[in-house]
Amino acid sequence: MITRAEQRAADMGILNNSILNGEGSAAGFLAEEAVSEYISVPIENHKDYDLILPSGIRAEVKTKQRSVPPLDSYDATIAETSLHQKPDLYIFVSLHYGEKIMKNRKIEGYKDLKAVWLLGQKTKEDFLANAVYGKKDDPDPNDPRFRYTENCYNLKHQYLDPIPTEYSKQQPLLIT
Repeated sequence: MITRAEQRAADMGILNNSILNGEGSAAGFLAEEAVSEYISVPIENHKDYDLILPSGIRAEVKTKQRSVPPLDSYDATIAETSLHQKPDLYIFVSLHYGEKIMKNRKIEGYKDLKAVWLLGQKTKEDFLANAVYGKKDDPDPNDPRFRYTENCYNLKHQYLDPIPTEYSKQQPLLIT
């Protein structure tokens, strides 16, 4: 999965509005690979969604990289620049790394993957109806040390819906 994700990122290059200047692309593709494997559906690689679930629902996988395991009090986030996409459902994934790479007090990337967490899902409609808006450069009310890097919508992990077990015969995916 990692090799495929890295190759897809190299083939794609850097997207406009990339928060990490392309460094997050491999992480996003890895999350898609993990969800695809868990649900047993192919990656669609469509501009408006990543997967089509067995029920025909179009799903967009949203990924965060972090140097700690995710908590229920952390936010699932959709950047305002992503609202042009047309999924029916968002699936949220967190990649837990052993090390965060910093340069000039900014995150440059991550290394030493520890785990892939499938956090949950939310329909686009429900997510936007319940999310809290965060404006670029404003402090995060949950952690004032952090400032939003983009205008975005945030919803606590605890409010995500579980990914239905009927999607897969596997146990919930946690790659360690």
